[in-house]
Amino acid sequence: MTLPTPDNDAEHYLRLARQEQRGRLTVYLGAAPGVGKTYRMLQDAARRQAEGVDVVVGVAETHGRSETALLLEPLDVLPRHRMNHQGHMLDEFDIDRAIERHPALILVDELAHSNAPGSRHPKRWQDVEELLAAGIDVATTINIQHIESLNDVVAGFTYVRVRETVPDNILDDAELIVVDLPPDALIERLAAGKIYMPDTAGRALSNFFTPNKLAALRELALRFAASSVDRRLSDQLRTTGKESDFVAGERLMVAVSPGKGGAQVIRHAKRMADMFNAPWTAVVVESGRARAIIGAQREQLADNLALAASLGASLMTVAADRVGEALVDQARQLRASQIVIGKSRRSRWFEWVHGSVAQAVIRKAQGVAVHVVPLTDADEKPDKPREALLARDDMIALAIVAAMVGLLHLAQPWLPFGAIDLLLLVPVILSATVLRLRAGLWSALWAALCYNFFFIPPLHTFTIDDPQNVITFLVLALVATVVGWLAGRIRRQAETSAGVARLNASLARFAGLMGGLSQKEETAQVACREIGSLLDVEAIIVTIEDGDIVVRGNDAYRALDIVGEAAVRWALDRGVPTGRDTGTLNASDWQFHPLKTSLGTMGALGLARPSQERIIRPDDAIMLASLVDQTALAHERIVLEGQARQVDTLRERDRLRGALLSSIAHDLRTPLTAVIAAAEAIPVEGAFAEEVSIARSESRRLQRFLNDLLEASRIEHGTIEPRWESVDLTDIIADVLHALRQDHADARVTTRIDSDCPFVSSDALLLRHVLINLIDNALKFSPATAKVEVELLCRGQEVVCRVSDEGPGLPTNTDSLFDRFHRLEGSDRVGGSGLGLWIAKNFTEAVGGTITAGNRAGQGAVFEVILPVFRKDEAEGRAADA
Repeated sequence: MTLPTPDNDAEHYLRLARQEQRGRLTVYLGAAPGVGKTYRMLQDAARRQAEGVDVVVGVAETHGRSETALLLEPLDVLPRHRMNHQGHMLDEFDIDRAIERHPALILVDELAHSNAPGSRHPKRWQDVEELLAAGIDVATTINIQHIESLNDVVAGFTYVRVRETVPDNILDDAELIVVDLPPDALIERLAAGKIYMPDTAGRALSNFFTPNKLAALRELALRFAASSVDRRLSDQLRTTGKESDFVAGERLMVAVSPGKGGAQVIRHAKRMADMFNAPWTAVVVESGRARAIIGAQREQLADNLALAASLGASLMTVAADRVGEALVDQARQLRASQIVIGKSRRSRWFEWVHGSVAQAVIRKAQGVAVHVVPLTDADEKPDKPREALLARDDMIALAIVAAMVGLLHLAQPWLPFGAIDLLLLVPVILSATVLRLRAGLWSALWAALCYNFFFIPPLHTFTIDDPQNVITFLVLALVATVVGWLAGRIRRQAETSAGVARLNASLARFAGLMGGLSQKEETAQVACREIGSLLDVEAIIVTIEDGDIVVRGNDAYRALDIVGEAAVRWALDRGVPTGRDTGTLNASDWQFHPLKTSLGTMGALGLARPSQERIIRPDDAIMLASLVDQTALAHERIVLEGQARQVDTLRERDRLRGALLSSIAHDLRTPLTAVIAAAEAIPVEGAFAEEVSIARSESRRLQRFLNDLLEASRIEHGTIEPRWESVDLTDIIADVLHALRQDHADARVTTRIDSDCPFVSSDALLLRHVLINLIDNALKFSPATAKVEVELLCRGQEVVCRVSDEGPGLPTNTDSLFDRFHRLEGSDRVGGSGLGLWIAKNFTEAVGGTITAGNRAGQGAVFEVILPVFRKDEAEGRAADA
């Protein structure tokens, strides 16, 4: 298959026109902050400006680095658009001024940035899209963790969920420039204070900037860039209509033959694919000669295809008459970098008569590496059709020639002599088209002999007196042979193409039927009915649910025998075909194929045939592989749809619960305030002194609970906006102890505060809520006589507030301790709303701190709130970004 040329592909001009109308996007991709993306972008911009390109800087974040700021001086920088957001003046990218200026190239740093509320677009990548649509070239920067499709992958090993992401399609047409820096060099830059301030750098080195995480991010960025280059190359070739053998990344294609040596070639290709970590495809060329193979070799072809599928290859069939050309064309279409093909030991006479596929591939595969695997033993000769069938076709061909000769003999008085030889070509064409090629060649020979015997003087002899008649006879024999061969070849190609078309039509119909189903039972019924009809077998879908085997899809088979159960469990556990006609548990009446997907094994497709013949015929092997894949995908889609419905239900439930709790908290707050005021006004004396004390204590606890509900509502709606200021934690601790009535001499809470403890940059109100929750939690779930200790410690550029109790402590697994509405049963954290620790965690992170939990060396639990020391320049920067 070749790509269309520009001369006859109208879509080519449309693609070029669309590309010319848009600006070009250049993305500087990095594995992590600090690798030098902005610096490299500014360097390239200065070079482009020196070349005479009109370059403008829309946004360039220097992050306080003097060497980056120096690169900005010779460039034209657009003024920012100042916006007032809740009393803070924010500087954002002025897209209107950029479009009005309309430079040839504009630099817009930090593609994943979220714009301030009130901007034209909520995200900066949307600004870039508008610039590109206006025909302006854009250069921008992004880190690998901000790409939407990789967000979950990055969060899986960094344990940091990035909220600002960019859709992948924005980068589809972009030119990616990877700005790379080894992990050790990046860590050295961080430690030297070239990326973050020293206090922030310490936390980054212990969390995100570890050698293992940076190495993983670096590999992810390089792989993404490589796949992008390969994708852009393929798109460019489709756009320009040009062919090229260049490939980016390794891809393997293996030619599958019907002989026993095919398995050896497949295993060799699998080892190569593992070595290169590359995808690979097993290709079968359905030529006329291959379709003539029957018997043991057809069975061997099915085994070879099953082996390739079990080893992870994608299966593909190609209809062609020239095997070597078809393999090379398919390799170019797949953009394979290497072709693996086997070569048996054949005599020179055999290769001279039939040709060598390996040699043909080597001659034609320019730019593609060809690996020829020498087979230890020559493949057995293909089984030939039954002699009776051949003899029948030969006799039919002879009868057709005889009938034509009889008609010509009767019509000879009315026919010119020169028309007889042309009419004798008719039975040749008919025999080659309707019957086999051999019959067509025999009919050519018989037609020539009959022409000589019945129509060339002297009649009824094979002697030719006239030299002109000799030439006529030879020409007739040659033309008849060529016509018969061509007609037979066309017939084989038509049969091959028709078979492939039927296969594709069957698969398309099956995919369409499966795509419209949403119930597991209905999907199994349709899949088994269609597969059974296409392959002429009995089919079932088997799953294991709650440890029991469940059979679906075929009402005639609702249970399996002991061998069948063992076979299906083996297939599901190991993900390989088992049962009849396989190498595992062959005594089973069923053959099971696991339905493997990215979510795991969805079940197994069971196939059976009442007769003793092979369950899957060789011609159906590729169709079966496709049917298994589509059945697996259909069941995977049902599972994903069910999970999506559950997520929607949970999300709606959480939304309603949050709205209800927020409403209750607001409605109860006013009357509760009046109750607390009344309780405080009653003196704690007389006969009801104890009751008054209980009323005061419980009403204050209820007030804290309602405050938790209100704060939870703020967190869910994302309305936490810290008011940054210099905060003295000593004052906050004193205020919290007063609110909890723990500021008297007999209080259960003791404090230990380091002298000259520095201020922290934080929000005093949010920190107050954090400490109230932690200290109240420790008081509530510790013994009544136990003490709770609050410590304020200084650790370099960090301040640590530690709350310790003498309770039973926390369980070993504390992964979900800070989850919303979570309570750890069987520990000292039982009871309550389950919101306190969740609120404390969110508030701490909102002010740039971290919170940890663990057990004390002796007995009890300990919580630590770690906050950065106050820095005036950093506080002003945070206030500007708020």
